[in-house]
Amino acid sequence: MPLLALLVIACQVTCGLHVVRSGQERYWLYLIIALPGLGCLIYFLGIMLPDLLGSRRGRRTLNRLHDSIDPERHLRALRDELEIRDTRDTRVNLADELLRMGQAEEAATHYQTALRGIHSDAPDILLGLARARFAQGDFAGCQASLDQLIAHNPDFRSSDGHLLYARALEGQGNDLKAEEEYRALGSYSASPEANYRYALLLQRLGREREAIELLQQIQTHARRSARHYRVLHKEWLDLSQKALLDLQRS
Repeated sequence: MPLLALLVIACQVTCGLHVVRSGQERYWLYLIIALPGLGCLIYFLGIMLPDLLGSRRGRRTLNRLHDSIDPERHLRALRDELEIRDTRDTRVNLADELLRMGQAEEAATHYQTALRGIHSDAPDILLGLARARFAQGDFAGCQASLDQLIAHNPDFRSSDGHLLYARALEGQGNDLKAEEEYRALGSYSASPEANYRYALLLQRLGREREAIELLQQIQTHARRSARHYRVLHKEWLDLSQKALLDLQRS
């Protein structure tokens, strides 16, 4: 048998024993067997090396590897936790993760269930429910959740919630009211997303000159801001730049 094959088998045995003895998830065994060599390398870098080093960076690497191999592992843990303790926090944490994973319908159900007792008008839960309903395309339901939030929590402030409100109005075809909200957001929001979406609304309404001016303002502000601002908001700055170039070419 070639020496390389013997080395691969030895690595598989070593890694396999480590999986069993250290109580790791069983999917690591399948990976080690299914991908000889590569599976061992992934396991060594993701499990054995961080375990040896015991560093925070190693643990972060391990979590990223776990998430890439088994993206629903955290979701399963949250489901298990909810079965053990059905509390406001366990249900909201599960709903947040479901929403992050794109399972908005189930997330909305858990947010709705969490709105009970003293938490019946909790702003963070209502905001989560609004996000879930928006993700489902239920723009009227999203607005209703935010209206309830505002009515029962008049001092609550959230630029993300305000942006969601404007988008919900736009989603229902209420462009006039959506424009008012976008304009109000642009006066205080630190993120360029609000003005970017406002510019898209102006473009859709046939007001290209106003849209171009707004997109130019976004780029000018970015150039004058610290590098941290440009890094933090890169996604929206890039989209704004592309929209501006497209409008200028048309």
